[in-house]
Amino acid sequence: MTDFICAYFGQDWTITTRGFNTLKQAEKHGIEMLPIAGIFGFAVIKEEGDLWQLSDDHSILPTNGYNINPQQDSTYQVTF
Repeated sequence: MTDFICAYFGQDWTITTRGFNTLKQAEKHGIEMLPIAGIFGFAVIKEEGDLWQLSDDHSILPTNGYNINPQQDSTYQVTF
């Protein structure tokens, strides 16, 4: 089963939102969250079982120096 995820982040936190049907829907959610104070960007992730892939084309991330790490509780952490 494929899961599309939006992980939006601030200075020292990340919120992972699941349940989107497409990459575009996850991207739309991230764009809608951007105007909220303290949100710096978002990562759109395609997850299939134990494999996950960042969708650069649908994400807004720092130009360099960021990491995306899967966590034990099925969430993701974005650090920069």
